[in-house]
Amino acid sequence: MHARRVSRVLGAALVTGLALLVATGPAQAATYVPISGAGSTWSSNAVTQWAANVRQSGMTVNFQANGSSEGRKLFRQGVTDFGVSEIPYNQQDSRGGSDPAPNFGYAYMPIVAGGTSFMYNLRIGAKRVDNLRLSGETIAKIFTGAIRTWSDPVIKADNPGLTLPARKIIPVVRSDGSGTSAQFTLWMSKQHPAIWDAYCRKAGRSTPCGLTSYYPLVRGLGFTAQNGSVGVAGYVASPTAEGAITYVEYSYALNQRFPVAKVLNRANYYVPPTPQAVAVALTGARINTDKTSPLYLTQILDGVYNNSDKRAYPLSSYSYMVLPTQSQGRFTAQKGKTLGDFSYYFLCEGQQLAPRLGYSPLPINLVRAGLDQVKRIPGADTAKKDIASCNNPTFSKNGENTLAKTAPQPSACDRKGSTQCSANGAPVKAGSGSGSGAYPNRGASCCPSQRK
Repeated sequence: MHARRVSRVLGAALVTGLALLVATGPAQAATYVPISGAGSTWSSNAVTQWAANVRQSGMTVNFQANGSSEGRKLFRQGVTDFGVSEIPYNQQDSRGGSDPAPNFGYAYMPIVAGGTSFMYNLRIGAKRVDNLRLSGETIAKIFTGAIRTWSDPVIKADNPGLTLPARKIIPVVRSDGSGTSAQFTLWMSKQHPAIWDAYCRKAGRSTPCGLTSYYPLVRGLGFTAQNGSVGVAGYVASPTAEGAITYVEYSYALNQRFPVAKVLNRANYYVPPTPQAVAVALTGARINTDKTSPLYLTQILDGVYNNSDKRAYPLSSYSYMVLPTQSQGRFTAQKGKTLGDFSYYFLCEGQQLAPRLGYSPLPINLVRAGLDQVKRIPGADTAKKDIASCNNPTFSKNGENTLAKTAPQPSACDRKGSTQCSANGAPVKAGSGSGSGAYPNRGASCCPSQRK
């Protein structure tokens, strides 16, 4: 069902422009050899669609969405030709230990940006709640068991326009090693360390408790754990899971046609994880630009979490491809040609698909740095594959971040303390039920075909 849904959303028009990738024709197509990768479910909807698109150019790219931790392990072992992850090697995990790096040359390449969203299943009477608002503190308390019912006064303070039911909250977390878990727990450790540390102590983890790919569970708090992004999203979308909430890349909520919470940002506005809101937030990211560092191009997100622009979505980030920089084992220069052309496609033309898939296209600085990484792949054909020929929707010819520049301002009713917005952008009457049944990002240019 998941693949059919994505296919319907994109349509045939979204694969135009592949001719810009490589010269076409049977002789050219025959030069490609298949490649394989594994890893992140956070970014797998994008990677899987890109792989489907390049088949018409003769490329076979097999990708297994088995979680960031497994993806890094398989790449390190030489089982796959590339990995996809939200976190780098040698990152200390609060569960104990760190993930060792490969013993061969490798590099990180940004592939797509997005927002870690909070998909939920909640009704007031017979009507689905579609305009939920949550502050960061409220989110942290929900996912540490400090808030256990939807009628809690803390949630009420975020949602003065709703009379929420006294229904039990079911926090749904990942059971596998997950980059999404790592992103979310890193945010909690930075923004709400006292709440996160108290929960970690209950789970038997040492403190201060930083990020973890493996979400700790404490018995008796009503949590449930599911495998993969598809697993957590599918659980929340189930008719029997009313009261459930999970953390998942926005793409999965769109595919399930379920709402996500607007999250309170530093400017005191509740904002959904639209492509524009992610692009604005990521203007606050710092990037490791030391080319001699093993963490070159990895992200430092403190400035994203605390971005003072009222349009910014606080839990914004981007995903990496881990690629080889030397021929070794099963990775040959012939595979490098395939990986290089595939990378050029998704850094440029493929980014045009990102908003419709629930992601945000990469800005020009990350695309330029990514193209530099492609040049390091053994066997990659880099002729005439540069920023000047890159058909990416986020930047103009003079280098402006177009997506961030054109992002709309939030409505006055999205400001903290005001009665929240309904689906059409107007305030709802205080104490009423939910909105009118549309998604919280109604009116955004990314996803008109996905509204109810």
